[in-house]
Amino acid sequence: MNKRFWPAALLAAALFVGTGCGSTITGNPKPGLSPVDLSSLKTGANATEPSAFELRFVSPAALNVRFIEARRMLNHLIHPFDVDEDLSAVGYVRLMADPASMIVDGALPKFYRPVAEENKLVAGAYVSRTNGNLRNSKKLIVSILRFQTEQDSKKAADDFYRITQEQGARHSIQVEGYPDAHASSPDDLTANAFLAQGPYVIVTSIGVPQPNSTELAERIKKTFDLQRAKLSQLQPIPVDDLLDLPIDPGGIMRRAAPKAKDYSDPFMLLHEEDFGAFEPSGILHFERNPLEVRRAFEEGGVDLIGRRASTVYRARDVEAAFRLQTALAKPEKGDIVLDPPPGLNDAQCLQIGTRDLNRSFTSFCAVVYDRYVAVVISSIPDLGRVDRRLQERTAAQYSILVKSEQR
Repeated sequence: MNKRFWPAALLAAALFVGTGCGSTITGNPKPGLSPVDLSSLKTGANATEPSAFELRFVSPAALNVRFIEARRMLNHLIHPFDVDEDLSAVGYVRLMADPASMIVDGALPKFYRPVAEENKLVAGAYVSRTNGNLRNSKKLIVSILRFQTEQDSKKAADDFYRITQEQGARHSIQVEGYPDAHASSPDDLTANAFLAQGPYVIVTSIGVPQPNSTELAERIKKTFDLQRAKLSQLQPIPVDDLLDLPIDPGGIMRRAAPKAKDYSDPFMLLHEEDFGAFEPSGILHFERNPLEVRRAFEEGGVDLIGRRASTVYRARDVEAAFRLQTALAKPEKGDIVLDPPPGLNDAQCLQIGTRDLNRSFTSFCAVVYDRYVAVVISSIPDLGRVDRRLQERTAAQYSILVKSEQR
């Protein structure tokens, strides 16, 4: 019998045995949760109490404010696997708040920077995915860029196309239903396209396995169809009003762990642009196995995600949380199953075969408490099946979840 779904009578018996041996059960165990002695967990020097989340304002402060808009835009960026289900291999996800962040590694080419500068880029979001097949490679990059006015965005789309044409011989591609679109290809294997909509520009780059201009045009059209529909739901917020948005809706951010002090997560070296609250559609851009994870989101009523050094998902109930944990921690080729932290038998931990492109982690643990799932990551795993620092931070994250429910 799966210990995570014990009947109530067995759970009560387990609690009786645990307390009869002198251990202390802290918190309020829920149906499906194995008993945990919170006082015995090894948490190292990590924070074990919920902590308030505050936006970090390093110079220039305006840049940090625009990253709020970029995170909000990511919730409305389409998923490449909705254009082609084969495009599920995780790629780069980028948030943009100025021309410099628009061209960081894995994002848009440097020769586009003058377009962003001259047309007053406000913010943007970018995602790329491939089919993970080098022999028959397919890719799709989609980005939405917000400019100050509709006139700025239209000029930016024109300028993006002009500069693209200057990079070498290309021929134009006609996209059915989009006479204002700018699309072109050098070889019928790849294509770039730009479309202005209101203050936004949709940018896409597509690659197919064999030269096929018709297929490129059809994929551009499908990308535009899906992205225009999503943009129709996104109301631009004046930059001066972005700080009025709640930074910790539902208390989700205080449940997520802060950065580690022992350099065992990647955030001493990486920026914090993706620290904040997300909708399921936004966080899904970062996920491995996205089709199964999205199904777990939908079936489990996942409605809110908070991301700091860890990522916390809010599901409908504990059973939905366990189903989500299974989807998030599903092993892929090249992954190694790691031992869970002592005392947290329900935790699922993996060392992944390829370093994550966006958060630069090499291993992670997913742990459940009540309706919440928390994913804790590590960038410097120990050798073998035990990653001590990851175990300690996972135990600390579990403590934060328990104590968040007690207050």
